[in-house]
Amino acid sequence: MLRIISPISGVLFATLLLMLTASGCGPRVDIPADAELGKEYAAAGEEQIAEETAQLVLNSIKEKYRDGQRTLRDAHPFAHGCVRATFTVQENVPAGMKHGVFAAPGSFPAWIRFSEGSTKPKPDADGGIRGMGIKLSGVPGAKIQNDEQRTQDFLVISNPVLPVGDPGEYLALFRAALAGKPMGYFFGGAPWNWKLGALGIVSDIRGKEIPSMLQINYWSTVPFQLGKDAVKYSARPCDHDAAAAATVPENPSDHYLRETMAAHLKEKSACFEFMIQTQTDAQKMPVEDPAVVWDETASPFVTVAKIEIPKQTFDTAAQKEFCENLTFNPWHSLPAHRPLGGINRVRKVAYDRIAKYRLEKNKIPRKEPNGNERFE
Repeated sequence: MLRIISPISGVLFATLLLMLTASGCGPRVDIPADAELGKEYAAAGEEQIAEETAQLVLNSIKEKYRDGQRTLRDAHPFAHGCVRATFTVQENVPAGMKHGVFAAPGSFPAWIRFSEGSTKPKPDADGGIRGMGIKLSGVPGAKIQNDEQRTQDFLVISNPVLPVGDPGEYLALFRAALAGKPMGYFFGGAPWNWKLGALGIVSDIRGKEIPSMLQINYWSTVPFQLGKDAVKYSARPCDHDAAAAATVPENPSDHYLRETMAAHLKEKSACFEFMIQTQTDAQKMPVEDPAVVWDETASPFVTVAKIEIPKQTFDTAAQKEFCENLTFNPWHSLPAHRPLGGINRVRKVAYDRIAKYRLEKNKIPRKEPNGNERFE
């Protein structure tokens, strides 16, 4: 959904950026003046919006794959690679964050799928969103959804915010994109109604260079429950200096991100810090608007776990097949990590319905991983 901006002339784009800087306008979710920390505020008609969104996505998938070829995911359909990892909760987790998988020190086997957000194949050098889907195995306790009993999923992407935070706006943008008229969403109606804030976010995402999937930062963008708090997650490379110095290869191939990751993991391991940021202001850090950045100076991210990706050969047909049959869903979760906010509530309806259709269409039985699978 994020790769939807057609070419814009330099003069027009410069003008738009000036307007964006001056106005900061764009769709924003109304937050009650008396909003409380950690509390959700669902908008009227949200259930209908969730149903319409799920059906729109499902119809688009059915149309796209109507000729019988393998049905792919609707979001992040193309993987740069899927790797095995270990997710280790640290001993020094702050007391207020000791809930769910972070309640006590320990390790969980994990599978991580690094992916491309575009719905069509394109060279890696083209801008766009990237994803990191983390699935922990061997997680005890009852889950919110019953399709997986021993997993906990964390989904993070390569940008701290979404272009739009309101479920209705999300649906409107998606409709415009599917109709091939994305600019109509940004510039519909009078100039004071233009969605320049959303356009700026999309432009920023498309302008980012990705040197390596193992050397960039990722964010959840949407919030989650943790105890009585609302929190956001981030995964950042352990070697900050190396990540900051990383550059895109000269004359990169169309699939350099897969090739770079394969070369890295052939020689050495990789490491990410898994971090938590706590909501401290219900207005400036809203639960219901993931288009708003939560200020890290007001509430810094705190490292609570380490993700270790050992040396391995991941680019095999068997491992690719295994990973493509997995489903990643933020509602594969302990109640302690319940997804919060309107976008997450829409995802609850859409993700499960689409995953079920994809697996049935591909004649693949739903199978929960144990984290100990090996394909090398």
